[in-house]
Amino acid sequence: MAEPPRSDTPDSASGDDPNAPQIVEEGYPPPDGDPAASWGGSPPWWSADPGDGTGPQIVIRDASGGHPAIPDGTGPLPMIPAPPGPQPPGPLPLGPLPSAPAGESKRIPRLLLVAGAAGVGAVVLMAGVLAFGSGGGGNGNGGRGDGKDALTTTAGGGASEKVISAGPSAGGLRLDVRTSPQVSAAYPFVERAVETAGVPVAVRGRAVYTEEPVRPINLLFVGGTGRVGNPADFLQKAQPTTFIAGQDADPGNEGGKAVCGTFAVLAETHTYCAWATEDSYGVVASNRPSINPRFTLMAELMRRIRKDVERPR
Repeated sequence: MAEPPRSDTPDSASGDDPNAPQIVEEGYPPPDGDPAASWGGSPPWWSADPGDGTGPQIVIRDASGGHPAIPDGTGPLPMIPAPPGPQPPGPLPLGPLPSAPAGESKRIPRLLLVAGAAGVGAVVLMAGVLAFGSGGGGNGNGGRGDGKDALTTTAGGGASEKVISAGPSAGGLRLDVRTSPQVSAAYPFVERAVETAGVPVAVRGRAVYTEEPVRPINLLFVGGTGRVGNPADFLQKAQPTTFIAGQDADPGNEGGKAVCGTFAVLAETHTYCAWATEDSYGVVASNRPSINPRFTLMAELMRRIRKDVERPR
């Protein structure tokens, strides 16, 4: 009968040293001499602290480094090729828009040019008619030298017995060739008054006479013939538009009625005298201002000028 094993016989059949370290398989508890760590004692996986372990740790990198740029979607997009085979029906491409015929496009500018030329021609023609009607030349009489009045018959049909014609000199004064009646100081006030009276100015019924530089005398003469009617009423209507005050004057040996007065040119005072008959009239107005009325001098100049510009037919 075999002898049972003794208690002092080693348990290992391999003869290895029982005090040698043992290999511990994963999942088995450690030996009694190495107590197991409590749950939660090891550092978490996201911690950067290495702790006391010897294994690899996960290191969280700094998020401040470079990152790949995400495109903003503004660049070109890749084209996805259409699948082979017939395409579904869709709208047909639009053809080129029809343009206006070449002849019509050229016709419109041509019509505009023709219309513009016609308008310019009409303006030029109208300006010529107005210039011819109002008269030109240095003395405002249209340059005519016939010496006849523009209106040789009265409004009632009877012929005027007188002719008004302003020559190169009158009343001992000479014609001021450098000053046109239309630009003289007294012209707008006298001309408007004569128009209001209703008897036209003679063709050669406007002139500027002067004695400068010998004496400061520069006068505007305006006169004409026609159906004047009552001389006093006519002279009342023919007062300058800025009339201030006046008085009667001596018309001279030729008869009729005469007055003298003052009128304003801006802030200055000018003197004038005028005569009228039943079929003629004349106004003599100073282009130079005066502080006091110069009725005596102007009345004398009016009578002298009348002798030279008014004559029987």
